[in-house]
Amino acid sequence: MLDYPTLDDIKSALFVQPHPDDNEIGAGGTMAYLVQKGIPVYSVSVTKGDGGSDEHSPEALASIRALEAQHASDILGVTYLGDLGYTNTNPGTISSICEDIVNIMRTHHIQTLISVDPDLDNECHPVHLTVGRAVNEAFVRCPQRYYPFHEHRIHDDAYHPEILGHYFTKHDNTIVGIDAVYTQKMDAIRAHSSQVNEAFLQQLNTLYQAYAIGTPYTYAERLKLLYPIHTHCFAIRDELLESLMESL
Repeated sequence: MLDYPTLDDIKSALFVQPHPDDNEIGAGGTMAYLVQKGIPVYSVSVTKGDGGSDEHSPEALASIRALEAQHASDILGVTYLGDLGYTNTNPGTISSICEDIVNIMRTHHIQTLISVDPDLDNECHPVHLTVGRAVNEAFVRCPQRYYPFHEHRIHDDAYHPEILGHYFTKHDNTIVGIDAVYTQKMDAIRAHSSQVNEAFLQQLNTLYQAYAIGTPYTYAERLKLLYPIHTHCFAIRDELLESLMESL
């Protein structure tokens, strides 16, 4: 079949955020929804979030944001795996982050991998672009038994993940109604108090309302979910795919 996966196809999920707060902003409602369905949901931060403050040293800020990230995950009921140890001055490379993500995937046998969309055409943050590309590559590398190649050995825990997802995307194919978990989502975002203020929260509120335009919901999130067939040499306009699926 050529159709896209749906939320009902997700059996376990790892949400990978470039910085503490990205998962909650981009997909906190989806995470809470999946948790309520009894699905194992994990969250990991790539960087410590140790940049962007004139009040704290990078080390102090990293400690604050680690606590905030844990608090946000607790609000959503998500298992927080901490951060990968990268910093504002050492944000990691596509290859290093990819290897770290594959290790987590194999440890927890993650079925669905979700992160930022590196193809968002107005995305300028280099860490978001790097992490998005690293996560996409991890989805492809996880089944390869000789990966990481520099180890020159077979990895018996290699397996095929089933779904790749993106938030912060303009190419969504999945609308998630989050009215029932909206308070949870916003409380989780507020947990990142070193990064958010009420003006920003109001902007987000307007954004989630805009995502719900044309739907039965007041608030929504929008994701792009893909099966492996969609992730390599596969291109078809959405309206053509819809017409194809209707004819089958």
